[in-house]
Amino acid sequence: MSTESNNGRRLRSISDAIRTGVRLKPVVVAVFAVTGLLSLAGFASQSIIDDRQRSPNDMTDAAIDRFWAVFHGNDYSAISSVQRQLDAAIQANPDNPTLHALLGATHFWHLGEASRDSIPDDPVLAQDMSDAVDAFDQALKLDYYTPHPIGYINDDHLPGYLGITSVHLGQQNHDSALIGKGNQILDFAVYQFPEFNNFNRWAAHLTDAKESAGYKEGLDSLWQAIDNCVGGTISRNNPDVGPYLSLATSVGRKKACWWESNIAPYAFEGIMLNLGNGLIKAGQVPQAKIIFANARYAKNYETWPYRQYLEQLASSNLYARSAMYRDDPLTDPPLTVPNRSCSYCHATVPERDGSQSNARR
Repeated sequence: MSTESNNGRRLRSISDAIRTGVRLKPVVVAVFAVTGLLSLAGFASQSIIDDRQRSPNDMTDAAIDRFWAVFHGNDYSAISSVQRQLDAAIQANPDNPTLHALLGATHFWHLGEASRDSIPDDPVLAQDMSDAVDAFDQALKLDYYTPHPIGYINDDHLPGYLGITSVHLGQQNHDSALIGKGNQILDFAVYQFPEFNNFNRWAAHLTDAKESAGYKEGLDSLWQAIDNCVGGTISRNNPDVGPYLSLATSVGRKKACWWESNIAPYAFEGIMLNLGNGLIKAGQVPQAKIIFANARYAKNYETWPYRQYLEQLASSNLYARSAMYRDDPLTDPPLTVPNRSCSYCHATVPERDGSQSNARR
């Protein structure tokens, strides 16, 4: 039996264990970072029309289009209405993995940017990560383990989403076994799609103690993501991506690395922001400065709604910032745009709810 087949079998057993053995008890949502590039494959945003009298496929298309319109439109306040539309579409078309994956993404986004919620103590927030795990688990099962027509291409983003949310749920519940299972899923995800899922492996552990094995492995995963993107090993001392810009593409798996993706148009800037901050936390300030400068290579940098945050950060005293990391989640500087998880890579417009000032603190 092939290694890939064995890995797939192992993933299914881990996924089954998570689904049957873990249920979230009511909790108070703790302060922890939730990050990820939710570049789910395949559907561009289109205008939404009335979905009454629709066939299941019409409802599916409308729900998918609405998700992307809201996600790219940075309309956090519309999450609940998108969830209702996705739920209705799932009732009509329960075997569509994309619907379940996008529903998981709404829960991940809702919790990851909870400071934007108009109800600060919204009880839904306590359930969001568990709901995200359930939704991504169902999406993965439908995508990987149900019959498909010849030529169907599995979505290898999905193990990354299940892995990162499983780790975060384990962190939220202080469940080391679940964290371990999530890490195993992330290892499989990286094997399947290293350009993308190395970012998820980093994001799962970016709040770990800076001297911990988990943090160091996560930071190395970000380096591995760039290595896979450029087809070699980028210098760790002078990580200038300028010599590799001719590799930028809008097709295939490597579009996840650059600014040519219509799903995550600012993925490149987001990767550089995360790696730069990760290096500052690790005390590697000179390299971080080069990484921050890399972000300006993106052809769409000037239209990035969150570029002011990176510019303010890059012009600040980064050595003083590095000294502030004392492994205290309440005082350590954030490694992403503050209080944001998804929007800084996906949103094509500034925040419409007046909360973008919170992202610059």
